[in-house]
Formats: sequence, structure tokens, C-alpha cells
Amino acid sequence: MIPSRLRVVGIFAAAALVASACSSAGASQTPSGSASAAASIVATVPSDQLIKAGTLTVCSDTSYPPQESLDSSNKAVGSDIDLATELAARLGLTLSVKSTTFDSIIPALQGGSCDIIISAQTITAERQAAVDMIPYFAAGQSFVVLKGNPENIKTIDDLCGKTVAAEKGTIEADHVGGTGSGYDATNSLNANCKAKGKSDINLKVFDADTNALAALQATTVSAHFTDEPVAGYEVANGSGKFEEVSAMTLERGAEGISVPKTKTGLEDAVKTSLLSMINDGSYTQILTKWGVQSGAVAASDVNATPAPAASASASAS
Repeated sequence: MIPSRLRVVGIFAAAALVASACSSAGASQTPSGSASAAASIVATVPSDQLIKAGTLTVCSDTSYPPQESLDSSNKAVGSDIDLATELAARLGLTLSVKSTTFDSIIPALQGGSCDIIISAQTITAERQAAVDMIPYFAAGQSFVVLKGNPENIKTIDDLCGKTVAAEKGTIEADHVGGTGSGYDATNSLNANCKAKGKSDINLKVFDADTNALAALQATTVSAHFTDEPVAGYEVANGSGKFEEVSAMTLERGAEGISVPKTKTGLEDAVKTSLLSMINDGSYTQILTKWGVQSGAVAASDVNATPAPAASASASAS
């Protein structure tokens, strides 16, 4: 089960806002090295398509374990970070990670703060209009509740009239109110509530996904709406405080590595590197290390033209 961090960004945000969104404190420099220990260089990136010579600079919202987060040493870790490290190694580059808030991550890329984005971004039509996206993972949208499910949330209808937490700019936040990512007044969760004659879901958004989970623990919300891998991680690492409503996983879709539309040489090289990882098994090894192997994609998925998510109905899958 695995949805993507369908986070929607303000594509036309001012450059000044982009600069402030990148956290230097959260940045980490990872030396070139591969998960497979001896990966050879499989492609090279044109020098004029990197913001810093010899370095693959990646924007990532490092508040989203197990795909990307910061450890106790403020170093970026997670399945996406390990994938990025391996991608860089196979391009003969050193990896640098810039911690960037999710709702400003595409403007950061467009403003030249980084070369690519690897940050659990679900592929949507809106994002594809702004950047090119290489499919690399698949995930759905899930609900986390307190252990024992005290509010007896079993279907989407049970959320109507309740308060739900989500990270700002995510597809989950859009899915509730119909505010983007392919969701509108006809296919949002609140549209479902209206059709049933029920009250809207009260959405509370937070700058970090971890803060949304904290609101659930504090009982100020009834559920946390997040990507499937994240939901599983929260339950597994929540000391028995949480559980996932497994029957309510919605809309599994592809996540993509975002690349500026003008940098086709960079895009081709990243895709070649990813395909080599899939073909030799190192890709699956990395996902298995983090327990998210159910979101693995095949080489044919990487090469396919990705269909945007958010086209399905709001019913549970």
C-alpha cells in the first residue's frame, strides 16, 4: 500500500519566498557512494545543467519519514535519500540535500536552488505543467487514527463533521476540500459528505507532516491523512499509540523525481541511472531496507508517460 505525497505547490511563488524556504540548517552533504558498494558511472550530466559542478543538489522536504527526514545529527535520511545517493554515485556526482518546505519545493527548483526534487511527490497534471517528472515509486493516501480507533472511523462517511490533519500543500489536503491536484467540488472528500447530506470535514493543515501527527496524538484532530508509506512508518514507530485504517487507503499513484523542463540532459541521465538501479537490484534493496518495497515500480513504469493521479473517485480502494 503506498500513496504519494501529492503535495501541490504555489508554482508562481516569488523568488524571495523560495530562498527563505530552503533550510541551510537542514541541509546535508553526503559523499558519493553507492548502496551496491561499487556502482559504476552509467551516465553523465552536461556541466551547464548542474547548479554546482560535481554535485547533484536535491530539494527534499525532510519531515516525511520513512522517505525523507533528519536524524539526530541533522543529516537527511530515508528511502528517497538513499535512492538519491545511489543516483548521484552512478552519475559520478556527490549528493547534497537541501531541506525545503513542501509547498515551496517546485518554486525552489525553478528558482535554481536545486537540480532535482526527490520528495515523495505524487505525479499530478498541475505538477507536470511546471516540471518533468520521472516515475520512481508508487503510493496511496491513508488515514492514521489513535490506537483502538476510538472514534470508530471505518469509511470516508465517518470523517464527515470531524477534524482531519494533513500537511500543507499535499494531495491529501487538496483531496479533502477540492482545492487542486485534480480535485474539485465534484470529487473531493467534502463533495462526498455533501452528497450524503453530512457536514464537511474540518481540515487542519500543518507545515510539517510530523506536526499533523502530533495533533492526532494531542487529540485535537480525529485522523491524520498522509501518504501510505508514511502512515505505515508512523504506526510502526509510534510506540503502540496509532493504527492505520487499512480499508480506507485511497488512490494509489506514481511518485516522480522532478526535473526542470529545460534540462533534458539532466533528466535523461537521472532516468538512465534509475533504470540501472532497477535492473541490478540495488533499487529494491534500498526500498526493502526502509520497509517500503511494496511501492516499487518496474523499468516499464519509469519509461512510460506517467498518468496524473487524482482522477479516481473518493471511494476507498
